[in-house]
Amino acid sequence: MHIDTHYSLNENGFTFLPKIFNKNDLLSASKGLWNVINGKYDTGIKPETRFWEPGDDPNKIIKIDKPHLCNSKVWDLITNEDFGKALAYATRSKTIQVWHTQVVWKPKSKKESGNAGWHRDAQYWPFWSTGGLFTAWIALSNVSLNSGPVRFISGSNKWKGVPGLDFFDKDLVAQDQILKKHHRKTKIINGVLEMGQVSIHSSLTYHSSAANLENEPRVGMVVHFCTDRAQRVPLKGENSNYLDQLIDHSKAPFIYNG
Repeated sequence: MHIDTHYSLNENGFTFLPKIFNKNDLLSASKGLWNVINGKYDTGIKPETRFWEPGDDPNKIIKIDKPHLCNSKVWDLITNEDFGKALAYATRSKTIQVWHTQVVWKPKSKKESGNAGWHRDAQYWPFWSTGGLFTAWIALSNVSLNSGPVRFISGSNKWKGVPGLDFFDKDLVAQDQILKKHHRKTKIINGVLEMGQVSIHSSLTYHSSAANLENEPRVGMVVHFCTDRAQRVPLKGENSNYLDQLIDHSKAPFIYNG
């Protein structure tokens, strides 16, 4: 497996993989995601959370959690054997288990409608330690510089947390000011990908995305996965039992077990 030698998960906090999926699988999964977006679930299972409903603003980011439970073609995409092997190789892991997914379908943006603020995934995962946790982003469309690609801050996986940054804050100008207060110099790398390529970033890497200026939607399948190095954090109250799903492999499949 060829890994992009320009960027390393350890040093930069992200890396890019070559094309893994064939076009038919990608198109089938994309069609399946569109069905999920429109409330059609061929498995009979509803997604965990919907942040967009049919009839909502068509220019807003469409984000739906765990579409892999709702559509068989999406399930086939995220459990692809070559995908599992590639993630294991890139993260140097013995096991890869998918514990969460999202579809992020970004239509052509109007003003701030396509913005996703700077954040690191770990800030939303109190039930996990930070080690051994990664996110894969599968490009289901060609991702150009103008389509609002995911962009990463190189080396931010080694930072202390920056207060005030949030995925749901669409004011990127204000977020950039917060960043400058804590880190004057930042190197930002855009995840420009061809359909079928994959980016991987650690749970501590700061990332965001801006407006999609293209006419076609920018479509990404987000796959959150844990490795054999990941550790649960005991919680009380809300979310204390969220990771109990890990024992149900029909929801949280192992896609590599070396």
